[in-house]
Amino acid sequence: MRILTEADLRSSLSLEGIKVYTVPPDVFVTPAAREYLAVRGIGIAVKSGEKTCFDDTKQAKHSNRMHFYVDAKTGKTYEEKPEDMTHLRANILIKKTDPVIDFRGKLDLLEAEIILAQIVSERLGYARLTQDLGETLDYTRNLLACEVLEKPVDENVTLLGLSIPELRRVSHDIKSELGLKTHPMPDYKMGEMPAVLNKLRALVRQTELSAAKAVPERLDIIRALNRLSSCMHILFCRFLVGKYGAKKG
Repeated sequence: MRILTEADLRSSLSLEGIKVYTVPPDVFVTPAAREYLAVRGIGIAVKSGEKTCFDDTKQAKHSNRMHFYVDAKTGKTYEEKPEDMTHLRANILIKKTDPVIDFRGKLDLLEAEIILAQIVSERLGYARLTQDLGETLDYTRNLLACEVLEKPVDENVTLLGLSIPELRRVSHDIKSELGLKTHPMPDYKMGEMPAVLNKLRALVRQTELSAAKAVPERLDIIRALNRLSSCMHILFCRFLVGKYGAKKG
């Protein structure tokens, strides 16, 4: 991955008359470089298979080196990775306290809790629920990959046999969809499995809030987490009405 920093723009290129600064797909534009262009009314566009403005930036040509690290916020380079920083992408670093790292950590925690929920489900004999939880695990792992690799979320996938729009509809009308008399409120008397499923729903909510702070431009990820929360609520309610077998205890 090559890097375009504010220093590259200041030292190597006259921006006079340029309305759009073009870069190849493998170039990471630091926030400082983006701001430098923005204050001059210059947009950024990604182009492939042709000469770009980046190719004319002399200093940037030497940025295709992987033996140093680059601070994503400032463009500062390091020969060794500072202990208080971690990888954003490739050799691009950000502080470990950055909201993006907090968001990734919450996704990691959510994955771990789903696996623990599968262990409980399997121990209690709910094989179908274990399988459905596996779907949510795969979905969560894919969201992390989409953020790290900057890929769009596939909104055509299904969870629990429901499309993404259907998840929202069912969760918003859960009483009529599952024949519940009242909206179920979590209670310890419901037993271990409902408590575990309710915890997953709450964790997804926390992860969604973290995403909104860390990557507000990734509406596809934020929306996907909202639907995953709906999915966890549906699992909880399906269990209560016996969709996964006779209620235990």
